[in-house]
Parts: sequence; C-alpha cells; structure tokens
Amino acid sequence: MRTKRVLVLLLVAVMMAAVFAGCNTKQQPTKPAEKPVEKIKIGLVTDVGGRGDMSFNDSALRGLEEWAAKKKYIGNGQYRTLTDEEYKATIPDDLADRDIHPLNVEPVVLESKEKKDYTPNITTLVEQEHCKLVIGVGFMLADAIGTAAKKYPDTKFMLIDSTPTVNGKSATNLPNEVSYLFREQQGGFLAGAAAGYATKTNKIGYIGGMKIPPVLRYEAGFEAGVKTTNPNAKVISVYTGKFNEPALGVDTAESEINQGCDVLFHAAGATGNGMFQVICQKGAPYWGIGVDVDMGINPKLCPDRTLTCAIKHVDYATYLAIKSVVDGTFKPGIITMGIKDGGVGYAPDHIKDVLTPDQIKKINHLQQMIINGEIQVPEDPEKVDSWTPPSNF
Repeated sequence: MRTKRVLVLLLVAVMMAAVFAGCNTKQQPTKPAEKPVEKIKIGLVTDVGGRGDMSFNDSALRGLEEWAAKKKYIGNGQYRTLTDEEYKATIPDDLADRDIHPLNVEPVVLESKEKKDYTPNITTLVEQEHCKLVIGVGFMLADAIGTAAKKYPDTKFMLIDSTPTVNGKSATNLPNEVSYLFREQQGGFLAGAAAGYATKTNKIGYIGGMKIPPVLRYEAGFEAGVKTTNPNAKVISVYTGKFNEPALGVDTAESEINQGCDVLFHAAGATGNGMFQVICQKGAPYWGIGVDVDMGINPKLCPDRTLTCAIKHVDYATYLAIKSVVDGTFKPGIITMGIKDGGVGYAPDHIKDVLTPDQIKKINHLQQMIINGEIQVPEDPEKVDSWTPPSNF
C-alpha cells in the first residue's frame, strides 16, 4: 500500500514538473527576425570618356564599385561580389595604410555619351533611384552638378576635379555639395623628374587633352620636374583638344617622336591611349608615362614600355566622399588633395630598370621635400621658366 502511495506521489511530481516546464517554455519571448540593413544608394555619372577609358572615369568607378561596394562590374549593369583576396589586391601599396574597407552601399552608374546626357542622368539618379549621394566625374559636369545641388537640397553631391557652377557662375557655397580637387602639379613633377633622368635625346613630349586647370597643372609640374633633374632637356607640349579620341593621340605621339622625343607623357584621357599604341609599336628606346592611374599594370596599354605614371587618386577621393555619407560626416566645400593626403604620387613601373639607385633616391627626396613644404611646384606652365628649381636634393 505504501509503495503504491509513493508511485502516485512520484507521478504527480513528474506531471507538475512537466506543466511548469511547459509554462517556462511559453514564457520565453521569441526573438524577432533581424531585418537586413538597407544599402545606401550611391549614384555616379561619368563624363563622355565613359567606362573603360582606363584613366579618370575608371578610377572613380573603382572607388565606388570595388572599394565602397566590394563589387566587380561584369557588363550589362551586372556585378559580382569580390572575394576578400580580390578586394585586397585592388588597393595599391601607397594607400595600404589608409583603412580602405567595404561600405554598405549599392552603386548606380549612368554613362554619358554626350554633354547633353549629364543633366538627365543626374535627374534619374535623384528622382528615380533616390541616391543619397550623386557623383559627377570631371569638370564638364560642373554646371549640371551645381544646378542639381541647388534644385535638390535633400540630396548630397560630389564633383571631381572642379567646383560647381550655376548658369556658368561659381556656386561654391552650396550646403549639399563637396568638390575634390588635386595638386596634379606634384604628381606631374615626380614624373617629370624621372623623365629628365631617363631621356637620352634631351627631348621630351607632353600630350594634353583640353586646356583645363588639372591638365595645365600636370604640364606645369611635369616641366618643372624635368627642369629640376635635367635643365638641358626640352619639353615639347601639344594639346589635342579631346579626351576621347585615341587616333589624335597616335598622330601627336608620332609627331613628337619625329621631332626627337624619346620619352612621352600624356594627360589626355582615352586620347592618350593612342600614345601608348605608338610607344608599343616602336618599342625601345621609347618610353611612355601614364596619368591618373597606374597604366603600367594595364595589359591593354603598353606595360613593357611604361616608365612611370603620374598618379591621381580619384578612386580614393571618391571613396572618402562616399564614406562621409555613410558615416554621417559629410561636409560641403572644397577639399584639395596632394601627396601628403594620398591624393597624388607616382608609380614604380620601370623606374628601377631605367634609373640608377642614386637617381631614385633623389626623386624620393624631392617627394619628401614637397610634403615638407620645401618645394612649391608651379601650377601654371607659363611660370615654369621663371621658377627656380631646388639644388639641394
């Protein structure tokens, strides 16, 4: 009888424990499913050089697509995500310590085939795509960006290589627009210093696109660099008036080589690709110098005969503007980037194959002198003749 009572008590205890366990299970709150963080749309409008210019536009696209969005464009408006290893490989050595990392953004890119495309493209990015930031690549978008920034005060805008205008008049006080400019003369100076050492004929060619401030600054700095390392050399400068016609680059390069130039530097966008075409066909002893990006690693140009490149990190400036929007630290105004800020520099390419260790050391010393403010590189080609180069390097 006693055993039976014990069994009954045990059964009651088990049932009560089960009931309480069930109650405890029901009392545990269910965690709501976490919503994915919505990506911030960033829009970019190219100038007429477009995607594939292997220069200015491609650099801006790298800053948006590869660095900010961690994506590789594969055509027809489609992307694939970069692996961590691929992502790391896109960042050049001179920016390795700049904390470049993926941001939570979605790129929306519209190419401009003609100047009349700028405003409609910007309007689409604002009104239809609802981009938080709209980037205009190049000085030719100055009026389109300025007008749009005034019309759409709730959208932020970035202009590369120029400051905004409205109906042709300066509009630099817009509260939702930032302009990134560069000290191209500093990068041009280092490339010119290398060219001065490399030339055997003492004749060096410069091929410009249009006579706009950035291209003129490249020319001034390049001529000053040549003057510093080789005062006996002469720079023959020619402007093609175009940024997107490689055939003009071919003709101009042929002409300068026929005049005795053995080192040629271009700041002419896709037009300059024609210069590399000529350099590749002729081979030694001719050397080409690229612009804006490291063209010496591009197999479609002429890597075997690229001495160096005057680097302008449009990619990094683009990335910084996007990051400011993502971080909520966006500030309007004008930001000018030089060597010290990671904005400009020069690429190694074939420097070590052509210059002596002592010459390379001197160029690096000149670079440090610019950072220290000991050298003020001229910005105007017309002032290079009266400019006194440093003698203590």
